[in-house]
Amino acid sequence: MHYVDIPTFSDIKKLARKRNPVSLSFTLRTTPVTQDAQQDRTKFANLAHAAVQEVSDGRLTKSEISDLEANLADIVEDNDFWGRQSESLVVFATPENVRTFRLPNHLNDTVEISDRFHLTPLLRAVAFPHNAVALVLGQKSVRVIEINGDRPAGEVKVSGMPDDAASVAGKSSVLGRAPKGRLQGSEGQKVHLLAYSRRVDAALRPLLAGRDIPLVLVAHEPMRSIFLSVCSYDNVLNGQPDGVSEDSTDADIASASRQLIDTHYEDQLQNVRETYAGRVNDRRASDSVSEAARLATFGAVETLLVNMEAAVPGTIDGVTGEATFSETAGPDTYDVLSEIASRVIQTGGDVLSVRQKDLPGSTPLAALLRYPI
Repeated sequence: MHYVDIPTFSDIKKLARKRNPVSLSFTLRTTPVTQDAQQDRTKFANLAHAAVQEVSDGRLTKSEISDLEANLADIVEDNDFWGRQSESLVVFATPENVRTFRLPNHLNDTVEISDRFHLTPLLRAVAFPHNAVALVLGQKSVRVIEINGDRPAGEVKVSGMPDDAASVAGKSSVLGRAPKGRLQGSEGQKVHLLAYSRRVDAALRPLLAGRDIPLVLVAHEPMRSIFLSVCSYDNVLNGQPDGVSEDSTDADIASASRQLIDTHYEDQLQNVRETYAGRVNDRRASDSVSEAARLATFGAVETLLVNMEAAVPGTIDGVTGEATFSETAGPDTYDVLSEIASRVIQTGGDVLSVRQKDLPGSTPLAALLRYPI
């Protein structure tokens, strides 16, 4: 079984604001197979030990080193934590505190040491989450299925969720006959299905609150249109997963939903690439890292595409946005790409962490701008 902690943009904004002379950012490829988790624990322990040794160079007091070691040891020694992993682990640690995120996407083993956290590994999980919720809605049944990465999907019991439309209506059937023996008709049925849909929507709200993950709706007409007319959640995907209905298994629904989700994200990326191409001649797009650093500092970047696997050591001036690049990473540098992404987020822009093949050019980023430069 996989366990995931997908960060929100609020999490990333808070992490982006934190500064500490020693901020450790670990990414670790892990396994959800519990009996194999010991090797991941050992690997993290070795990375943590090496990182602490590297920063024991006068940057921290003995007391701060002791606190940092204690924070990292708390993770290493947590048996329950290591038995509940996903495909990757991200750890942010300072002498003051530590944060962990278990992610469903595959990351390489890395350690970044700077005065701020390396956030790029989190951004793809936020921009293109592998998790979703499928609502399987019929007049006679309703269920909610959690979809997380490639792990087996499972039904979630949702408090307050009605059993069916008839139970909400207080009848044996929403197509029951009136006292004189005639059918109540489509208008009567619609009233019952609207009430049913509102109850379903109300039950879903606590589950979806603050998550902004895709909601896949598996429902046939007229149930589909009626539910969508009252649904309060904004991120419902267009379209019905192919070849499934309310009678399909959780696994079949999850498989069909993943195809719909992948198509949705690819369409989103393609739209961004097309917009970028259309803005180049108007000077409202740039793939220059130096330009993007300056523009992000002044809030000019509307959308940033950044290579999730790249790192460019250097610094960015906090006032002018001027980027200074370094041959190698060092104690006085950080990943410029991560810092640009952080500044875009802080100024209300969108960041999409992608592979290099998804970028329009050969540089590790592409910026769509709010105004011409």
